[in-house]
Amino acid sequence: EAEISRLARVGSGSACRSVPDGFVEWHMGDSDETSFASTIFPSDHWDLYDAIVVLLNKPKKISSRAGHLLAHYSPLQETRVQDTPRRLEICRKAIRERDFSLLANIIELDSNMMHAIMMTSNPPLQYWEVGSLAIMREVPLWRSEGLHVAYTLDAGPNVHLICQKEDVNEVRERAFALVTPQEILISKVGGSAHIVRTK
Repeated sequence: EAEISRLARVGSGSACRSVPDGFVEWHMGDSDETSFASTIFPSDHWDLYDAIVVLLNKPKKISSRAGHLLAHYSPLQETRVQDTPRRLEICRKAIRERDFSLLANIIELDSNMMHAIMMTSNPPLQYWEVGSLAIMREVPLWRSEGLHVAYTLDAGPNVHLICQKEDVNEVRERAFALVTPQEILISKVGGSAHIVRTK
């Protein structure tokens, strides 16, 4: 599995995390042999869902790869990297203890920090759309009303709403009422990569 994860990483860093089952950690490593992903908790450990609010489904003007190359121009990048072990340990603890409040705080912080790096690089990158900001403002309010939901964004405008199973339909309805997405995709915690055989 580690070897397949390493191979997937060559194509895309994020892809290496899609190989193992469930809740996965990508080990930083210091070489090709030591940078791969592994399962920290199985897929049935916590019944979380991801409601992906698709605001843009065409290629970005600036690719994620290009954005990564600009990160070191940001004066905030070094601090973010140095703080990564602390945030990672909080994330592990939140998942291990199924503490949604702790998980929400750390994934929203990490997402905001990543986008702050992009916005302070040279040239600056701004991936958020009006709809992205609208959702980011509302989600903490939804949480204060009792919904187990948190936002995170990758290098783009689409918003991932992480929520518990019992809240996924309400989260989806509220997102549709707030913005006009092209679609909202629902995904649960995935299993391990496997070969799909076709006739």
